[in-house]
Amino acid sequence: MDGLADLHIHSTYSDGMYTPQELAAMAKAAGITAMALTDHDTLKGVTEMAAAAAAAGIGFIHGVEFSTRWKERQVHVLGYGVDINNKVLTDKLEYVRGIRRSRFHKILQRLHELGMDVDLPEPEEGHCAVGRPHIARAMVAQGFVKTVQEAFDLYIGEGKPAYQPQTKITPPEAVSIIHQAGGLAIQAHPEEIGNRDIALELLDTLPYDGIEVYHPSAKEKEAETFWLQIARLRNLLITGGSDFHGNPGRFPEQISEWKVSCKNVQDFLAYFKL
Repeated sequence: MDGLADLHIHSTYSDGMYTPQELAAMAKAAGITAMALTDHDTLKGVTEMAAAAAAAGIGFIHGVEFSTRWKERQVHVLGYGVDINNKVLTDKLEYVRGIRRSRFHKILQRLHELGMDVDLPEPEEGHCAVGRPHIARAMVAQGFVKTVQEAFDLYIGEGKPAYQPQTKITPPEAVSIIHQAGGLAIQAHPEEIGNRDIALELLDTLPYDGIEVYHPSAKEKEAETFWLQIARLRNLLITGGSDFHGNPGRFPEQISEWKVSCKNVQDFLAYFKL
């Protein structure tokens, strides 16, 4: 397949700024010919996204991004091509979204204690998986901070005054659930884990199918080259994407700002007959 691929995108069904229809239009304008929706802990948007991508003439792969934790590090695991009606998978995602909602209220309460009464109604269940970006955007809109990144840096990022830990499943659980639901398990943005030894340990001990080599967290050539070599040495599929949310002040602000050639992820696309 020619053109560009973006295999890591978030919509309003999790913590993205744009609907599936808007994302499809943006992707088409950016020259993207293959895309995947990988909302956090939900598959609610994939049917809508599939239709929007088809209407735009874009090859589509449905996915999900599991938020997991391992050795005090956030580790995200991408699942592609899963059976969206698999009960084990859907039950686990519902459980994780419930945890997200509990954390949502705890962060708002902590902000209140810090003197910031952030007005943010909880989205209805089934519409989106709530996350800290929702709170950060409300903080910007209500004048408590200037940017989403500032909200994370000063208040709701890990180790900051309003941060609340989230009980998460583990990478082994996520990989197992993805596989039993018939999908491919990909180690998301390993550079973002912040510890290459931990990332390599997971890759060596878990039956991952691939690595997300091309990602903004590995924008330095050394990092990209390192993970590309790891993927090839372990005979793992290579994926890549922008991790686009659309948050102002947080790269990439536009879906067109992070480019991945379809040729660089051709084996992964071929698996899905794209």
